[in-house]
Amino acid sequence: MIIVGAGAAGIAAARRLTAAGKRCVLLEARARPGGRAVTDHSLDCPADLGAAWLHFADTNAWTTLAEQAGFEVIRSDPGWGPAAWVGNAPPTAQQRAASAAGFERYFDLVEAAAAAGRDVSLGEILPVDDFRQRFDAVMTWAVGVETANVSVLDLARYAESTHNWAVRDGLGTVVAHAADGLDVRLGATVTRIDWSAASSVRVESTAGTLSARAAIVTVPTSVLARGAISFTPALPAAWRDAAEQLPLGVVNKVFFALAPGSFDAGDARHFIGRGDSARTGSYSLFPARQPLLSAFFGGDLSKELESRGELEAFAREELRGIFGARI
Repeated sequence: MIIVGAGAAGIAAARRLTAAGKRCVLLEARARPGGRAVTDHSLDCPADLGAAWLHFADTNAWTTLAEQAGFEVIRSDPGWGPAAWVGNAPPTAQQRAASAAGFERYFDLVEAAAAAGRDVSLGEILPVDDFRQRFDAVMTWAVGVETANVSVLDLARYAESTHNWAVRDGLGTVVAHAADGLDVRLGATVTRIDWSAASSVRVESTAGTLSARAAIVTVPTSVLARGAISFTPALPAAWRDAAEQLPLGVVNKVFFALAPGSFDAGDARHFIGRGDSARTGSYSLFPARQPLLSAFFGGDLSKELESRGELEAFAREELRGIFGARI
């Protein structure tokens, strides 16, 4: 069996096949396994540049894998939604209740529109009221696009995770560790897959050509949509259309190392830059209990700042507005 892509999906498939006594080879274009889960140590502590949260953590298979491998899973939730601080102030009971009511009111509208079969943009059904900017910001972080580009039917299908836990050594570390013992060929960019034969598949990559009885392709939808891998025969039209209609959103992170004594570890919290604008950052102080401050951006703001090389500058400016020049 050939598996294209050694991210979380490819690694999980390989582990399942290996446990069943099957031989498989993973072809990975990057110089490391893990895909979009990667833990960086350049600030002298682990920081998840990509995937960082065990969503649905109490039932998530990766939670079990992490703990079985000896990694510490931090079984506490991040404080998103109504519990989030705005700036340097915790929400009052009244503010928390108002925020919870806002989310409930908006999602009631989404559920009603979906029940009526309305496959339209959220922007067509949501009011422009005093909660809209807060909700729009959340959409950029949760989905990676603006509210106007979110489908009512898709959001209605979204299952809200009740437990979101982090891993002290980084989720990227856990995913990469899960590839240990597997036959992973790094730097192998797959360019063509010939599945015209009835009993075999031929996979061409920058590392050579392999043949197997079958192949599993786990690359991102964007790779398939832009035709980076040539298929012979071509993929069925429905599959190509599915890949094209499932684009990826855009999010970015910036991590800052905290100077010793600048914050107490007990100050760990999640906060947003401001509640009256969708163009703001989502921040975590001591993410995964590490001496870091992370800034998270999504949607149009994220794309604009990335293109101008201004992600760090925007985060610094917003943080100065929250904590003062001493930050």
